[in-house]
Formats: sequence, structure tokens, C-alpha cells
Amino acid sequence: MADRYDPQTGEDRRAFPRIMLSNDARCLMPDGGEYPARLRDVSAAGCFLAMDAFATRPAPHDRVVVYIDRLGRFEGLVSRSTEEGFALAMEMTGAKRERLAVTLERIAKGDEAALDEIRRHPRVDAADKPTTLRLANGSTGSCRIIDMSLSGASVETNLRPTIGVFVDVGRMHGRVVRHHENGFAVEFAEVAPTPKAVMRHFEPGHHVG
Repeated sequence: MADRYDPQTGEDRRAFPRIMLSNDARCLMPDGGEYPARLRDVSAAGCFLAMDAFATRPAPHDRVVVYIDRLGRFEGLVSRSTEEGFALAMEMTGAKRERLAVTLERIAKGDEAALDEIRRHPRVDAADKPTTLRLANGSTGSCRIIDMSLSGASVETNLRPTIGVFVDVGRMHGRVVRHHENGFAVEFAEVAPTPKAVMRHFEPGHHVG
């Protein structure tokens, strides 16, 4: 199904309904800086994120990645920037946009459980697990898993690989997508089919080779 939303022009051809939500969010700016924000409203086409008065505002047409609590990761182009925050035209496949539209419609009708069903992949019980980290240049170090799903992980480490480079966390290969106060987050190159399949890559006695 073709996507009927054009993020370049901000044209919403189907006028997706917009609902008011106030989820916490984190915004990854083009310069690599990360700032807290709060979702003010959202539709299947885009959202508006309110920011602290001292936080850096992105410029129109900047590409921004946002992590919205209980909704997930979204990426797109800034359609407008104001003193209150900024509006983001979210880029995604037509199928994903349709799924988001259905979920938001359920939320608008009072079905709060829909928020918990939108996560693309379930979490894996691996918090506080130490493991090996291998960087793109071949150097290795140690890290500790903060949070992990079938598609990625957040790790605690004093290393800060460049955003966009590939690293190995345990034996899972993936791309660094953002930095945070305690380390960084990585998106796995391949989505594991089950939590058990993920954990096989972190079993004791195995080494990154």
C-alpha cells in the first residue's frame, strides 16, 4: 500500500486524526546531541514535541530521531520549529503508518492497552548483564546491558562509538543509533526471532570472534 503522507512537503493527504498525549521522549539532533522532550500530540503522520526553554531547537528540514515512551522510535524531518518545541513529519512505510493509525484510533477511544501493544519487539530479560563490546576498528572493551529487545540494546560503557558505525555487542552485530548519559544504544543488523535466540549470543564461555 502506497504511503499517502509526504514528509518533504508536510502534506497529509488523508488528514490522519491527531490525539493529545503527554508521553516522555528523547530527541537525537543532527549534531548528535540528545535532549528530553514531552509529546504534546501525535497522529500517524507526525507529532509535536514540547521542549525545555533552554534545549536546542532543530531547524526546519533537519532530520531528527525521537524515542517516545511506550510508542517507540520514530525518525523524520522537522516541519516547523517554535519557542515551545518542534513538529516532526514522521517517515515510515505505509504499512507501519496504517498500524500506527489503528493504534492511535484505539487510544482516542479510551483503549490505553493499545499503547503497550505498539512496541515492535518485546523486551529481553538481560538487564545488568555484563558482556563484550567490539568496535569497528577491532578494539574490544566491556559493557553492561541496560535494556534489550529482539531488535536492539542499550548498554552502559565509557566508550562512545560514532553514531552510525557498526559494533558487536556480545555476538550481536548492529549499528550505533544514539548516545546517552551512561553509554549508547545499538540497533541489531538482524532481528532475533525469540528472546532465547538473542540470549544465545550472550552465553558464558563464548567470545566475539
